[in-house]
Amino acid sequence: MAEPKQLHGLASKLDVNLVTPRGVVAHQDADGLTAPGEEGEFELLPGHVPLLAALRPGVLVIGERTRARYAVSSGYLRVDPAGAVEVLVEQAVLGSEVDVEAARADLKSAEADLAKWGDKEMDGDYKNLRQRADWAQARIAAHAAN
Repeated sequence: MAEPKQLHGLASKLDVNLVTPRGVVAHQDADGLTAPGEEGEFELLPGHVPLLAALRPGVLVIGERTRARYAVSSGYLRVDPAGAVEVLVEQAVLGSEVDVEAARADLKSAEADLAKWGDKEMDGDYKNLRQRADWAQARIAAHAAN
């Protein structure tokens, strides 16, 4: 891997690698990144300190000037000491490639299944349904942002 370009001792670009279990979805240099963290949305700029953050389903934006928007499911983001950014998620799709009708159908189905739970204890099945609904919402949001 090439060393990041340096500007006054700090990296001038982020080396972003977006990966799912199926392989690399995107690998590019970027001037910034916005991610959907478990505790809220956050932004990374070149020269960021090392970091490990949990991600929730949402929209990942790679780049500040030219933006590539991806729907991502839950996972993790890691900034290593050299400034490389690894985004490891279960699923990811470029916003412009989202099948929005399928995402809306998935959301409707997941919300109907969630409504059946009512006040019951929220176990693993409930959490899986919630993840399914959140992934559908992330795809719809990423598509709308394009």
